[in-house]
Amino acid sequence: MKLMDSALRIPMAGALLVCHAAFAHGPVFDCYIKGDGRVACEAGFTDGSSAVGRQIHVQDPSNKVLLQGEIDKDNTYTFQPPAGNYSVVFLGGAGHEITIQSSDISR
Repeated sequence: MKLMDSALRIPMAGALLVCHAAFAHGPVFDCYIKGDGRVACEAGFTDGSSAVGRQIHVQDPSNKVLLQGEIDKDNTYTFQPPAGNYSVVFLGGAGHEITIQSSDISR
């Protein structure tokens, strides 16, 4: 029985390490309405790395890009919101895409 326990521990430990590594670099993205009515979005990654230069798209409900820009040196992107419903998409690269609907953006 001890041999079987030891044989299972090594693959289990490897699986746990792989799972931990997969979650070590996730995107973080949030938007809010500033006092002047503009929308400010902040972006980064869970491991503390910067999102500077990553693309942002502001899209209408049919996914037509209305505005596009990039995260600046302060890890933010600020824009005048379009009329009606829209979404803000953070393109963080390699499967790190987050979309926030305008209805979820608050002051």
